[in-house]
Amino acid sequence: MGVTLLASYVHHRFVMGIEKTEPYQYIVPFLVGILFGAGFSALIGLHSSLKEKEKKLKELASTDPLTGLPNRREIMNFLDFEFNRAKRNGTPLSVAVIDLDDFKFINDTYGHVAGDEVLKSLASLIRRNLRSTDMVGRFGGEEFVVVMPDTPLNTAVKVMERLRRVVEETYFEPIGSVSISVGVAQLREGDDVSNLLSRADGKLYQAKREGKNRVLAG
Repeated sequence: MGVTLLASYVHHRFVMGIEKTEPYQYIVPFLVGILFGAGFSALIGLHSSLKEKEKKLKELASTDPLTGLPNRREIMNFLDFEFNRAKRNGTPLSVAVIDLDDFKFINDTYGHVAGDEVLKSLASLIRRNLRSTDMVGRFGGEEFVVVMPDTPLNTAVKVMERLRRVVEETYFEPIGSVSISVGVAQLREGDDVSNLLSRADGKLYQAKREGKNRVLAG
């Protein structure tokens, strides 16, 4: 486009007879202006491209590739942030550890591809049935962690019980019905992040031992 404009400009100025004395007086500044403008536009485009690539890399580093949920590192970062905020402000904080029941049986019976599809569907279902202030991340395998800021234990249990029922009533392609077990814990005085998660995890395994497909809190 710059070359076309320059050619048009030169043609016009010469036809009009203005450039017969000092053509370079006009052409050189015009050419410099075009080149400078093109270079500036290119730099802006390069900067935008680099920012977009940086954004995508950050998303890849914080996202579980199978489910699209925040990965373990990202959900732990969020938990650390909310833990410190709850300690500072004296507000409640609850966490839940969710495990897909009989996942090994699903993989062994229907294959790992089917198992992956169930995990993706479950992840999407969990995310859709949480509140806007909650965050869920894939912790590993068939295990998910939900962080519920400003949420006391009784409310967190209600949120998880509602989720458990939704999962139980949903048909998961290609295998049919599945269930989840959930352990819930609220931040206590003297807790650190590890204690909080350990108590939720302990309640999860108690739920497993007591027959699965249930929510236990402590």
